[in-house]
Amino acid sequence: MTPIFFRIQDGKKVIVAGERRCAAAGKAGVERVPAIYVDVPNYTEISLIENMVRSDLNPVEEAEALDRLMKEHEYTQANLCEVLSKSQPYISETLSLNGLPAEIRDECRQNPAIPKKTLLTIARKQRMEEMLKAYQKYKDSLSAAKKATPDGTAAKVHGIFSDLNTATKKIAALDAKTFTKEERRNLLLSLQKMKEIVEKAIITVGE
Repeated sequence: MTPIFFRIQDGKKVIVAGERRCAAAGKAGVERVPAIYVDVPNYTEISLIENMVRSDLNPVEEAEALDRLMKEHEYTQANLCEVLSKSQPYISETLSLNGLPAEIRDECRQNPAIPKKTLLTIARKQRMEEMLKAYQKYKDSLSAAKKATPDGTAAKVHGIFSDLNTATKKIAALDAKTFTKEERRNLLLSLQKMKEIVEKAIITVGE
């Protein structure tokens, strides 16, 4: 449904953005996919932006991608707000995560379930030692909660919150005006099904 981007290098087509979509099409037996030829020198910039918009990046990966756009492609925070349709506070707060200690950022790349809100709170600390201490306190609280529920219920609920947050962001970012009638119909059916599931869950949790 969404075209990939490609360029020509040494007579061969090279994907600029959309590798996962192309791979998925191959697995599905689809031989042809819609594609847009990119004949510009800033293809790495296009790839980075497209990846940010369409991929489920964790907070640290997003912060690092924004930092790359500013350092390698001379973007300002105002430019990022416009290109990514994000508010200035959102961009500024996300960039602040680059100030976290390396060991925290490394762990967050491996564990995308760590809430962005928690990381932002830690990043506001003045010193690295304070950040590390706050992060350790957060991990200790998770361990205590898991011990209190041996079956891992707390961890499961935490994962659900993370998934719901991701789904909410993606739904909020949808621009139905760009969809075809068929795409709108399919999206509507999916949203209605999701609504039914959520309503049932609300009743169950309320009980």
